[in-house]
Amino acid sequence: MPERVTATADGDLLTVLMPPGLAHLVPVRNHVRMWLAEQGVAVETARDIVTAADEAVTNAVVHRYRPEVAAGSVEVSIRVETVDAGKAAIVLTVSDDGPWQLPAQGAAPDGGFNLPMIRVLADRVDLRHEDGRSTLVARFPHRRSQGFPAL
Repeated sequence: MPERVTATADGDLLTVLMPPGLAHLVPVRNHVRMWLAEQGVAVETARDIVTAADEAVTNAVVHRYRPEVAAGSVEVSIRVETVDAGKAAIVLTVSDDGPWQLPAQGAAPDGGFNLPMIRVLADRVDLRHEDGRSTLVARFPHRRSQGFPAL
């Protein structure tokens, strides 16, 4: 488990590792925001991606890690992916190795808005639970920043 937030940027890929804890959300958001700016992503799209990353990481920390489980980490990766006809997408992946907690049978879910919000912001969202890991993958259109208008 990492003791602090670490980030590695390699061209069109950013990987951020964090220990489970809400106190680490600000550095994660900052790394994501800076990388998106370096990639020239439009401000509106970047805002959606930062919000989705924040919601997904919050979901991983709040719903998957119990206080008695000390080990674990959350990984955030963002990459630029070429799709059809040379168009690009930004792919956000958030995965964790904490215990997945489902509501008790017959109990109402907690009513969280994290996943519904991410589904509104992204073009596509997939959620998988396998081999003790939970992974969310969200795809966004890669809209480039237009820069400043000419004077």
